[in-house]
Amino acid sequence: MKAETIGWLRGLWLLLLLCGAAFAAAQDTAWLAGRVRDAGGDPLRYAHVTAYDLRPMRGAVTDEQGRFQLALPADTLVAVRFSYSGYATVDTAVRVAAGETLLMELRLEGMTKRLELVTIRVEKSRATTFTTIDMERIEHNVGPQGGVEALLKTLPDVSSNNELSSQYSVRGGSFDENLVYINHVEVYRPQLVRNGQQEGMSIINPDLVERIDFSPGGFDATYGDRMASVLDIAYRRPQQFRGRLSASLLGASATVEGLAGERLTYALGMRYHSNRYLFNSLDTKGNYTTRYGDLQALLSYKVSDKLDLHLMGIATRNAYGLIPEEQTTTFGGFMEVMQFRVYYEGEEADSYRTRMGALTLDYHPRDDMRLRWTTSAQHNHEAELYDILSQFWLYELNVGSINADGETEALDRGIGSFLEHARNYYDNTVFSTELQATHLVRLGSWNWGVKVQHEQVRDRMREWKWVDSAGYAMPSVQPLPGDGNNEPQVPVLQLFCRSNHSVSTSRLMAYAQRNVDFYNQRGDFFSLVAGVRLQAYDIDFSNDNVTGNASNYPHVPLFDDSSAHCRQLLLSPRLSLNYKPKWQRDILLRLAGGVYSQAPAYREYRYDDGTLNHAIRAQRSYQAMGTMDWNFRLGERPFKFTADLYYKYITDLIPYRIDNLRIRYDATNSAVGYAAGLSLRLSGEVVEGLESWASLSLMKTQQDIEGDEYGWLDRPTDQRVNFKVFFQDYVPRVPFWRMSLNFIVGSGLPFTFPGQTDFEQRYRYPAYFRVDWGNTVQLSRLKRLQDSWLMRHVKDVLLTVEVFNLFDYKNVVSYIWVADYNNVYYPVPNYLTARQLNFKLTVTF
Repeated sequence: MKAETIGWLRGLWLLLLLCGAAFAAAQDTAWLAGRVRDAGGDPLRYAHVTAYDLRPMRGAVTDEQGRFQLALPADTLVAVRFSYSGYATVDTAVRVAAGETLLMELRLEGMTKRLELVTIRVEKSRATTFTTIDMERIEHNVGPQGGVEALLKTLPDVSSNNELSSQYSVRGGSFDENLVYINHVEVYRPQLVRNGQQEGMSIINPDLVERIDFSPGGFDATYGDRMASVLDIAYRRPQQFRGRLSASLLGASATVEGLAGERLTYALGMRYHSNRYLFNSLDTKGNYTTRYGDLQALLSYKVSDKLDLHLMGIATRNAYGLIPEEQTTTFGGFMEVMQFRVYYEGEEADSYRTRMGALTLDYHPRDDMRLRWTTSAQHNHEAELYDILSQFWLYELNVGSINADGETEALDRGIGSFLEHARNYYDNTVFSTELQATHLVRLGSWNWGVKVQHEQVRDRMREWKWVDSAGYAMPSVQPLPGDGNNEPQVPVLQLFCRSNHSVSTSRLMAYAQRNVDFYNQRGDFFSLVAGVRLQAYDIDFSNDNVTGNASNYPHVPLFDDSSAHCRQLLLSPRLSLNYKPKWQRDILLRLAGGVYSQAPAYREYRYDDGTLNHAIRAQRSYQAMGTMDWNFRLGERPFKFTADLYYKYITDLIPYRIDNLRIRYDATNSAVGYAAGLSLRLSGEVVEGLESWASLSLMKTQQDIEGDEYGWLDRPTDQRVNFKVFFQDYVPRVPFWRMSLNFIVGSGLPFTFPGQTDFEQRYRYPAYFRVDWGNTVQLSRLKRLQDSWLMRHVKDVLLTVEVFNLFDYKNVVSYIWVADYNNVYYPVPNYLTARQLNFKLTVTF
């Protein structure tokens, strides 16, 4: 029997053993189960059911439908308490025979104070590595892009140096190491994006979001398989009719949601966004055409008390066009002030479209069992088309001769041109079906799931770049064959890619996990989460119509049957332990660790020249982290302080470079790496009902590439220090005037210049610094408008004034390298957006 078959059987046998143990643990137990509702009959989510006279105490938390299940000792009179913040507590006593289940349904009467509902949601995720943000407590998230990712970038361990992009790095990982889910469906980022200008909108519609759960690492086995982070987005399930219209200088959006009868709920969101107003502040002047739009719909139908059906559909279209005209950039220091002037010919036209649909069935055969079956399909089509000729002049200012008007003329230091061409098309289709199960058992639950996924990639690359700087081809020229003196003879292109590929990938993923919660005799709380993920993938190259450069590059084997498939079986165990001692201070301690294996995606095994590596392997990350979570109160306001200390070691690492947000992989498992750091976060209600936070991240991440003789070098995402503040407030004595502030400062990222050979010479971008400030006036509270015709038909009207980049700091995202007449190279910075005003009007009804 082949070794691959034996490995598969072992994995299947392990999964069956784990599932068998789950059902065995549920025998000979008495159960209390049922549902908790409020006075109006709506289910109460996260209500607590506690057998408080048992030692150790036992408890359960209700799910989204108000259901619960609690294991009790058989034939014993037990005191049970039902509690929920803002509602009257109910105490009762029950006795259940062995092997039987007592069903109870009760309603809790509300009290006057309901503010602590959000705190209950936070407690739900406290025993995990996730940070939960409730969007109801976020009045206004100011920024050029806004949205969920902009809010995410204010959290610790998350770094980004481009406000025009929704991409982010977590604990030294690349953009491709982050998992993103919308309503339990994984979504994928664009592949051809070169910088934030072309990227367009994020696929996440913030107007539909109810809750954000984010983990920067150490997440459990129910999530996978990436090495860095998980962003889990929950869209709102409507409870009543509501609508929202919004318009600004950057676009418009509209959402409507509600109930159609007793069983059907709906939510519809539309957005249109344009960055043309922002691009007016860039150094490159021209005719920008930006049209970003999407339509998202969610339907939920309650088939029966045990079965719910959910349907989600998303269609997006992002189009970016530019006819550049000229650019003038001044840079340098006090001793040498340089000016870079460019005149352009040509045009760029990029587009990115997504079509996604998902069908989910939620089935509750019993109160202790939940099954979720999700089937989804997503298609991404990307096109990158441009032909641009750039003719530039390099000047030094304040050193030339004085003209007749008494002004100092610029000194001519260099001249040259760039010629860039691309006809790149990328199509990616992903089909998946997944079955997940949760089984409530004594002291906790079992979770397991199986997923089958098929991906089809079609990639066509036609891309080249010629740089002629002051009469020299950059970065170098190629000697003639047999010329031993290495003198320049034949000019070469700086970049040349020509290839066609069609590759399919099949994946089988499964996980099993046990959650155990209990108290000891002293009243200390323990929570143990142990799980394992299994993944098997098969990359099929048999239909790949390889063309272009494959025969000219020795690093790519000639195509034959032996390289038609790339297969691997991955096993990823994960464990976390939470301990909450019975102290006067509310402190929880957590240790988490595990193996995180990232199977190769298409771009990770594609070389710069467009050819593919048929022998690529999955990258593996071994992670360990310790956490202290402290809840406390300042006056009457709740606050939380969190400290994380982490270390992860990565094997089979695929090195990469970042070129204006486009990641260029080396396509070989030729390195090992590590990331170590400390992150601190203080959050709470500085203003009642509004959450604010401040975070500090300290990190170092490096890699050692085999055979390069340089040892450990900084990875491209090595941002050593990051400090951020997200703050919300009301203006004193003016309660209808709200303020929101985003403050981010981070140390510069490392970079290399084209043609660099000595990598011991390390360079870094300047520090990233940005402050965005927003002010919102609630017009409905103005006396002149309260009795107007408008306010009789709407709930609220908000007018917002935003100041982007308040201090007008020039952040650098990349460099253009040009040479003077002496062949001395100068880095010309590409600056991001300058200070700008934005006005926004929002109407809710």
